[in-house]
Amino acid sequence: MSENINVLIIEDCEDDAILIVRSLKQGGFVPNWERVQTAEELHQALASRSWDVIISDYNLPKLNAPTALEFVKQSQLDIPFIVVSGTIGETLAVDLMRAGANDYLMKGSLTRLAEAVRREIREFKMRIDRQQAAIELELTKKRLQLALEGSAIGLWDWSLKTGELTINERWAEMLGYSITELEPICFDTWHTHTHPDDAQKTLQLLEKHFQHEMPAYEDELRMRHKQGHWVWILCRGKVTEWDDQGKPLRMTGTHLDISDRKQAELRLSLQSSILERIAKAEPLPKILEALVCTIEDQLEGSKCSILLCNSEGKLHSGSSPHLPEAYKLAIEGLEIGEGVGSCGTAAFRRERVIVTDIATDPLWQDYRELALAHNLRACWSTPILTSDGEVLATFAVYHQSIHVPCPQELEIIALATDIAKIAIERDQAAQTLANLNHNLEMRVEQRTNALRQSEAKLIEAQQIARLGSWELDVQTREITWSREIFNIFGIDPNQNAPSYEQLLQYFPPDERERFHNLIEQSIQSSESYATDFKIIRADGSSGYIFIKAELLCSIVGHATRLFGIAMDISDRKAMQEALQLSEERARATLLALPDLVFRVNSKGEYVDFLASPNVGNIVDPQQVIGRRLADCLPAELWQKEYQAIQQALNTQSLQTYEQQTWIVDRVRYEEVRVAPCGNDEVVFFIRDISDRKQAEAQLQRTNEELIRATRLKDEFLANMSHELRTPLNAILGMTEALQEMVFGVINERQINALQTIERSGTHLLALINDILDVAKIESGQLELDYTQTSIEQLCQSSISLVKQLAHQKRIELKVNIPKNIPEMMLDERRIRQVLINLLNNAVKFTPEGGCINLEVTCQRFFKDIPFTKAFPEMLLTPYVDEIQSPNYLQIAIIDTGIGISPENIKRLFKPFVQIDSALNRQYMGTGLGLAIVKQIVELHGGKVGVTSRIGHGSCFMIALPLSNLHDSSLNSIPPIDKFSNREKIELGSNAPKQGHSPLILLAEDNEANIGTISCYLEAKGYQLIFAHNGQEAVNITKSHVPNLILMDIQMPVVDGMEAIRIIRSDHAFDHIPIIALTALAMASDREKCLAVGANEYLAKPVKLKQLVEIIQKLLQNFAL
Repeated sequence: MSENINVLIIEDCEDDAILIVRSLKQGGFVPNWERVQTAEELHQALASRSWDVIISDYNLPKLNAPTALEFVKQSQLDIPFIVVSGTIGETLAVDLMRAGANDYLMKGSLTRLAEAVRREIREFKMRIDRQQAAIELELTKKRLQLALEGSAIGLWDWSLKTGELTINERWAEMLGYSITELEPICFDTWHTHTHPDDAQKTLQLLEKHFQHEMPAYEDELRMRHKQGHWVWILCRGKVTEWDDQGKPLRMTGTHLDISDRKQAELRLSLQSSILERIAKAEPLPKILEALVCTIEDQLEGSKCSILLCNSEGKLHSGSSPHLPEAYKLAIEGLEIGEGVGSCGTAAFRRERVIVTDIATDPLWQDYRELALAHNLRACWSTPILTSDGEVLATFAVYHQSIHVPCPQELEIIALATDIAKIAIERDQAAQTLANLNHNLEMRVEQRTNALRQSEAKLIEAQQIARLGSWELDVQTREITWSREIFNIFGIDPNQNAPSYEQLLQYFPPDERERFHNLIEQSIQSSESYATDFKIIRADGSSGYIFIKAELLCSIVGHATRLFGIAMDISDRKAMQEALQLSEERARATLLALPDLVFRVNSKGEYVDFLASPNVGNIVDPQQVIGRRLADCLPAELWQKEYQAIQQALNTQSLQTYEQQTWIVDRVRYEEVRVAPCGNDEVVFFIRDISDRKQAEAQLQRTNEELIRATRLKDEFLANMSHELRTPLNAILGMTEALQEMVFGVINERQINALQTIERSGTHLLALINDILDVAKIESGQLELDYTQTSIEQLCQSSISLVKQLAHQKRIELKVNIPKNIPEMMLDERRIRQVLINLLNNAVKFTPEGGCINLEVTCQRFFKDIPFTKAFPEMLLTPYVDEIQSPNYLQIAIIDTGIGISPENIKRLFKPFVQIDSALNRQYMGTGLGLAIVKQIVELHGGKVGVTSRIGHGSCFMIALPLSNLHDSSLNSIPPIDKFSNREKIELGSNAPKQGHSPLILLAEDNEANIGTISCYLEAKGYQLIFAHNGQEAVNITKSHVPNLILMDIQMPVVDGMEAIRIIRSDHAFDHIPIIALTALAMASDREKCLAVGANEYLAKPVKLKQLVEIIQKLLQNFAL
């Protein structure tokens, strides 16, 4: 039979290739062939398909057989390679065979080509089969090895004749060794690692097998692991060789690690025994002790302990039967924490802690000596936790030597902790249950007592609530009442309940029929009812009751009893009637008010609406109930109202705002008040305030006119002050210069004339000052400059200023100031003005030879004024304003003057008022002094008072609150002379030295003032240059650089303020002092002048002597 083959021919001659193919066909092959001539064609042919044989010529132009053979080998293709050539020698043929060619044939002898091809193909297939068998054998070995490794089976082979023992790696691994570590391996290797208790039994079983008593050997035994623990082994074996006498020569067997199974059996046994004790409800200590002893039996050489953890985090002994008593006592009550041995740390960390060597572990540093003293070297502790992670106890295992736990030991400990957890939790549950039972019994007893009390309280409550229970037998119509029902109807409770017919008589006729119908309807329809009835009590009085009834039916549905309650609601009915009447009155009142009143809920829906018929409205009150504000009002109104609703409900407070509403053809101004009224509702009160708005607008216009008038008055007073002070400055200045004989000597008559001029000018100046002061106070422009003030110095300096005038009238001045009067925070200048004003009045109205006394006291009430001490014969008429502060400083000025009648005292302290026109003719004055006194004192928070008697004298008092007291008090203030705190200045003492006349620039537009001031200053030795407006003053300052500038404030072109500002803007003139002069004398003038750069400020008319003092002082200061 022909055989199909794939032939690859490497040949450059096509005829030779055909010859080869013909030879193959003759040999019985059906060749599928391809011819290649180059390496590229060879590569493509090998990649295109598989070939059964390659036939190659030895030498081709582009390829030879060795190269082709090497190429095939590099392609890792196992294809028979036969060389066919006509010129190759034996040597080359041998080399080809060595290189891998399978055969060599000459082209002239192709008769054996087919046989060679067949042979090579056959050998190739055999080679492939052998390779496949080798691969399968290797795979089988690997599978077997994997099976053995997967089954964890150790193999052993024992030669009983030589004692040699052969084992596999798994046998050694079960015990933690490698084969090398166990060499030399013999029977003793097995014997020494077997547990002593198991070795003898094993030998007995082997002997039975050797004696043919057992077909095979099998035993479960313990073998020592390299780490020291025991491993359970299932050992099986069988003799495989016997001698002629039937004695064993060789035995083969297996080892299987059954520790896991043994552990499972142990766990099952342990659980069964301990859980049985738990089920029997044995005491916890007994259960724990049994558990500890069982674990100690399983863990050879160990001592176990269970420590219970209380709620305070302290450990107490649960069971540790074999630990030393002294050690147990020492650790009793141990508080858990980091570094508190193994148990304390494990409980604190809530995780297992293994200490293999107590002697070196830092966790035992505080307890090391204690443990080592009791021969404890290793300790493993596991916390026993609840499912919530709370610590119940710890389970500890101690060893007397360094010991590392194995996995089996850790599993046993884990099992022990699980069982201990069950026992402890069950014990706690039992205790909790016992406590619950006890508490339940207590609560049952308490509930029983409470029930009794509740029944008593129910009876009492029914009496208080006027509520009783009743029952009606449907068949017999027999009535049963509680005690309170009798009281409601006014019937003696000791009597029997009335019959049904008698009960109907306690209802008025109309109510009687309604009551009977409801009873019958309830019985027929099995429906309950609840309603009010009017009744007639036994004493004939009427009342109201509320009755609620329920029907009770039998199993078959027949009505049997009607029962319910009855409550006396007479008081509630009376209250409802009164409330209804009150609501009707309130509604009538609201209708009478000129307001719109309506309720709105939180959704912005109208709930109720009351509109006075006299008030116009943009909505119809009858149509808006239940509708939303947004549907009834313009957007600008309902949005405001809705916002007010939310604010009122959120803050639970009244909300108020104003709005404008178009009513018919006019705008109505409305005040809206929104208040929460419960049930998520608010009530709106809307009032027409158009008239009030008109009045406010009119008031605003009036106030603006008043402010304008006040401003015009102030401007008038300021201008009038300037116009009056300017000529007064020249008059008084020239008078002062003449009296000082600056222009030459004058006689006595001239001096008297000048003094008359000076007194008249001074009087006019005082009048101007008083008028300005009153204007400032009334306009609120007078500001107080509080400073720490000595009261004694204030009084002494005030007395000194009137001493000369009093001396002229031979009036005796007395001062009575206690020691240690504290300093106070006052406007010293203004209070001095008050005292001087009162002292001047006292001197003015006290006849010659009289007496004036100034007394200072700390008083609680004005009635303690010490006036009667000086004048005991006088009967005083008091006039004192009420004082807010309970304590105050009182200054009293007492005179022996003409006195004031009681009817005139109340006219005092009013501006431009004098109590008698005759006095005005006799004593000069404007009537402003006391008004200024009163207003200045009141600005200090004080009060004024006066007592007087015609022909005997008067006592004027001021009271200043001690709340103005300064923090520190003076212990002692020595009396001072009137000149002790001021420099004594003699005429000409401050005049400049000869040859050093300072240059002064006088900026003034009034020629009279220029002449007066210049004459006086030139007489004092000063040089003067003049400017008539502010611009000239600036120019002269730059050109002449004067030593000092006297700057009038009101000047043409550029005023004095602006001129000072310009001069001070140039730092080259910082050394020039500037004195501001003004006739305005308003409160803020001084501050304004100093703010722009003036060094001093003087109000006209200027006292020339004072001016010279200030000039010399400034020149000396700036010279430094």
